[in-house]
Amino acid sequence: MVIILRKFLKFIGLLFLLIILYLCLDYLNPIERIKIKNALYEDVKPLKIDGYSFRDLNKNNILDVYEDHRLNSKIRTEDLLKKMTLEEKVGQMFHPPFTLNPDIWMLIYEIAIRGNQLTESQILFDNISHFNLYGNPSPETLAKEINNFQEVASRTRLGIPVTISSDPIHEVPKGGGVASFSVDGFSKWPSQLGFAATNNPDIVKEFAEIAKEEYLAVGIRTALHPMSDLATEPRWARNFGTFGSSAQISSEMTIAYMNGFQGKKIDKNSVLTMVKHFPGGGPQKDGLDAHLFSGKDQIYPGNNFEYHLIPFKEAVKNNLKVIMPYYGIPVDQTQENVAMAFNEYILTDLLRENIGFNGVICSDWGIITGRHWGVDDLSIEQRYEKSIQAGVDQYGGETDTSYLIKLVKENKIPESRIDDSVRRILINKFELGLFDNPYVDVSKVKHKVNTQKNIEAGLLAQRRSLVLLENNGILPLKKESKVFIDGLNKEIGKKFGNVVNSPSEADVIIMYIHTVFNGNQESGINRIFDNFLSKLFPNGDLMFENDINDKVDEYSKQKELIVIVDLNRPAILDHIKKSSSGLIGTFGVSDQIIFEGIYGSFNPTGKLPFEIPSSMEEVLNQKEDLPDDTINPTYEFGYGISY
Repeated sequence: MVIILRKFLKFIGLLFLLIILYLCLDYLNPIERIKIKNALYEDVKPLKIDGYSFRDLNKNNILDVYEDHRLNSKIRTEDLLKKMTLEEKVGQMFHPPFTLNPDIWMLIYEIAIRGNQLTESQILFDNISHFNLYGNPSPETLAKEINNFQEVASRTRLGIPVTISSDPIHEVPKGGGVASFSVDGFSKWPSQLGFAATNNPDIVKEFAEIAKEEYLAVGIRTALHPMSDLATEPRWARNFGTFGSSAQISSEMTIAYMNGFQGKKIDKNSVLTMVKHFPGGGPQKDGLDAHLFSGKDQIYPGNNFEYHLIPFKEAVKNNLKVIMPYYGIPVDQTQENVAMAFNEYILTDLLRENIGFNGVICSDWGIITGRHWGVDDLSIEQRYEKSIQAGVDQYGGETDTSYLIKLVKENKIPESRIDDSVRRILINKFELGLFDNPYVDVSKVKHKVNTQKNIEAGLLAQRRSLVLLENNGILPLKKESKVFIDGLNKEIGKKFGNVVNSPSEADVIIMYIHTVFNGNQESGINRIFDNFLSKLFPNGDLMFENDINDKVDEYSKQKELIVIVDLNRPAILDHIKKSSSGLIGTFGVSDQIIFEGIYGSFNPTGKLPFEIPSSMEEVLNQKEDLPDDTINPTYEFGYGISY
């Protein structure tokens, strides 16, 4: 008992220390804040010419070409590019995070990545103007902070505005996963798999249009999504973020997603979509994720590399402006086995020259200082050099601009190559209208974010995503039935039926089961951050643990059993199927929607976006790059019944 108490007190002490450290870094950093204040140029003033109003971004009282919103983006970009120093150019090529209201894990990540550097400092001294959101701020707080960043950016030498991005923030909390954050105060929708389960691109487009309006209201202008990877490997932890295993459906959904966020053309009313992870991160060896060294290999035993390209090719044809390659190594698909971001064939020969992509290639987060598979023996400087030569334009998660600057000054990288990347990046900023008005109206946020209309649309999409797998006549459940609830909110359940306190009192037992997570994926490298990151990824076992199966058996022997399974990735369901009278698959939906489905408020119409294997033996025998290729699946792709 004493040992346990000591460990607990040690943990509390560490937690307190981290909180104090964060406060010191973020709020109580007077020296840094004095430096920031002293580095600010004067405010941007308006210029009135020929009845038009312009922003004097470089404060010279003259209308420069790049300040003239009557001109097209390419002309304005070339003018600005000529005015920029090398340091200002290189700053555009970095895309680190900023954090608001983080939880403890995000706090640790923030400290590990950013150290003691404030975002305002990065804008002023490193010339960085792209940042992605971490944390869980209120929409109003987020809008205020982004306006603050824009104010700081406007008072730099050239007044280049910042572009704020975000991973998905609209998912129901229980439906999320890695690189998917459910931020309070925004409308709630199913996961990408849930959208695939609706098999309805119109629903996806409606989501994207609503999410775009909510992003615009707070100042987010780039969506670090969707994932157009294909869920061909059932063990992969990030299946939840895909549109399933079908290249055709993924293509249709990707296009609908892009059209909703970007609109018919890129302008001030658009949010860019960063489609990821080229050339498809699905075929992970043994289902292990490439965030970790243990999952560095993408393999193609079915010789199906081209299949994974299909959604990306369609996205490029649909005016894609930004794309993200994954961490993995495409084993034996190119002349050298190095990760996508260091692979010249993948980024230049295939993506640029063959497929015809002319937008920004933004690396996944931390490819230089963290996840540099296949080039681990290279120095940091050499990794930058190799990735630039491969075709990277922008570095997600990285913060140190000095290496690229040094490479140019030492003539290892021509400045013209930097210009190529910065040109692509700036054109996007101009087309989004950020140079002309980067600010949002904070007073209007509450009228545009999480409105009743948006909430109802999100709930409807959740309903359409529910997949009914088994029904032995028990569903829809009669309201008078006495039910015992395990794993769902009982107070919500009471609004629908007669909830009792024990299985013995019940006629029916309702049991919710989370996604299979039988232990962590091993990091493969014994580093503190990698060991922390490994806790976020499950291993390849898709069998539910014995305690869950035992509980299913116990409940089914007592009463009729209805099981709801969260399918962020496929699970072995044969045992549960045999033991339950009703079986429902979900992809990130609220408890309210689950109860609505159980009690027949709507008739489930969702279809499985991938197959459900019948055993781990069949999973081990399938090929990572082939869709739905187990011999005898419990449920085939597209399966789903109704009442």
